[in-house]
Amino acid sequence: MSEEQSVATETVSEETTQEASTDSTNEGALIAESKKYRKRSQDAEARLAKLESQLAKAEEAKLKEQGEFQTLYEEAEAKMETLESNADKWSKYETAKREALLNSVPEGERESLADLPFETLEYVTNKINNMKPNAPEVVGNPREASKPLGNWAEMDAEERRQNWGEIVKGFNKS
Repeated sequence: MSEEQSVATETVSEETTQEASTDSTNEGALIAESKKYRKRSQDAEARLAKLESQLAKAEEAKLKEQGEFQTLYEEAEAKMETLESNADKWSKYETAKREALLNSVPEGERESLADLPFETLEYVTNKINNMKPNAPEVVGNPREASKPLGNWAEMDAEERRQNWGEIVKGFNKS
């Protein structure tokens, strides 16, 4: 009987260690497989983009051979119109943003910042607007209103309670 129990426990313990090691190798294998598929899909996408551009060039060359310059002209004009509309939108945005940025700057600095490129102007105005002013000093208020406490062990309970913050600060400093 005891031999059967020891054989059974050995079998159970061997199975659990094999499962644990199999799980970790399965995860590694799954990750490697996932990376392989991702690389393959990226390669396929790159190859597809390259083939599409080659196909467009071949079609353009074919139209040139056939003498259909009218079709080529229409395609180029349509593309140019979309690019012009995008350029107009961008220039309107840039001028509006430039005016807003210059209006957020103090008047004395506007003239000197007006000639900067757009990206530099944006950076400089963000720096200027994000600066935190120093707190003004009030006349008559000392910066540090602390008196020497003396020996805190000699204080009574009420004095210690009133000066507890200062006592803790004294320990934090040392």
